[in-house]
Amino acid sequence: MPAAARGGEIGGVQRLDPDVPRHGLTTEEAAHRLAQDGANVLPREPSPSAARRVAAQLVHAFALLLWAAAVLAWIGGMPELAVAIVVVVLVNGLFSFLQEARAERATQALGRLMPAAAAVIRDGRRQAIGVEAIVVGDLLVLAEGDRVPADARVVEAHALQLDEAVVTGESEPVERTADPHGSPVLAGTYVVAGSGLAVVAATGAATVLGSIARLTSGVVRRRTPLRLGLDRAVRVIGVSAVLAGLLFFGAAVAIALPARDAFLLAVGVIVALIPEGLLPTVTLALAMSAHRMAGRRALVRHLDAVETLGAATVICTDKTGTLTANRMVARAVWTPGLEVEATGAGYDLDGTLLAAGRPLGAAAAAALRPLLVAAALVNDAVIATDGGVARCLGDPTEGALLALAGKGGVDRHDAARDLPRVAAFPFASARRRMATVHLAADGPRYRVLVKGSPEAVLEACAIDDVGRGA
Repeated sequence: MPAAARGGEIGGVQRLDPDVPRHGLTTEEAAHRLAQDGANVLPREPSPSAARRVAAQLVHAFALLLWAAAVLAWIGGMPELAVAIVVVVLVNGLFSFLQEARAERATQALGRLMPAAAAVIRDGRRQAIGVEAIVVGDLLVLAEGDRVPADARVVEAHALQLDEAVVTGESEPVERTADPHGSPVLAGTYVVAGSGLAVVAATGAATVLGSIARLTSGVVRRRTPLRLGLDRAVRVIGVSAVLAGLLFFGAAVAIALPARDAFLLAVGVIVALIPEGLLPTVTLALAMSAHRMAGRRALVRHLDAVETLGAATVICTDKTGTLTANRMVARAVWTPGLEVEATGAGYDLDGTLLAAGRPLGAAAAAALRPLLVAAALVNDAVIATDGGVARCLGDPTEGALLALAGKGGVDRHDAARDLPRVAAFPFASARRRMATVHLAADGPRYRVLVKGSPEAVLEACAIDDVGRGA
């Protein structure tokens, strides 16, 4: 019999695999494994130095053509034009460097998907350690709201559910149990409900998130259609300007013009044929496009890539987090005799509840309050503000219901003081509903609140309850 199966299940809670030491690793063993396997950090390709990135903006084909034009202008006795060309090249290079450096910082945000610290059991006691010090074999303590620091096998689960959208793109939380043949918990994912213990099976580059990081860092930068076109234009312009200069130089010599004057004439022709304003014009147009795309929350790492999007005919993308924001919003509420519209976006509480386009009156608000209290209490989600943006830690549907209750003036903490939770029956696909039991100060001692699919809730209701809108 598998070891985890011998642990059994008691009261719906998966018990710890008896073959896994309950005291976790010792400090000495953890230090040995850390030295052997390395720190639990995501792989990151070293970025080129700032000097190299600036130099790359100053020595591409078009910039080299302008440098040559500046030298010729100086030789030809046109220092003002030479200085102007140099300024154009330097300003254009600096602007492009700053734009791409900002995008580069944003693309490195993947490394922040790992938490700064995690709770583990070592030497028989729970302690918090830096996530980089976690090693294979560590016993992780997982609780609601935690971000998983490494790939691990669950060995004890208390209604454990995780949000794996960052790895799989799926918005629905998944349940994890202490099944030795079940799916592991993955680094970078969130614990949205329940708690548990898990033994680390992979760290750093060996995790699934590490493989994603390797893919993003290993992308080979290819020259874009715009860059290829500009390079061709540079060759044509350069060759044409030189040929024209040689032609004028030969013609000047043929009419007995002094060699120095013929050379200056040829230089002037070459400089005149080089379009000094083309490079900043192209850069400015690309920068404006990148700025507009940033307003639509699309990151452009290299300016040349903006034009490349125009050549795209097919885009393959996942839905959640790409075409959608992985958020849900409650828009309307129906009760017997009352239809309510909810305004606002996301999980912010700045929306209002309207009936027939007007704020709810006292009677309507009182009639709706029991439903909003249930929405807040039969709920395990948490709405937190991060950088001024409200985000949901937990199931997006529960987050939407919690935000709806807040818009109606129901605070979960206040409601929980009046109806403290004493038991909970988590949502299960077989039941298609979730229920919580609360201790009531008035009326019956216990009150059961239920939410779920309409057919699952209605089948649990008596006919007179449905008639009263229960």
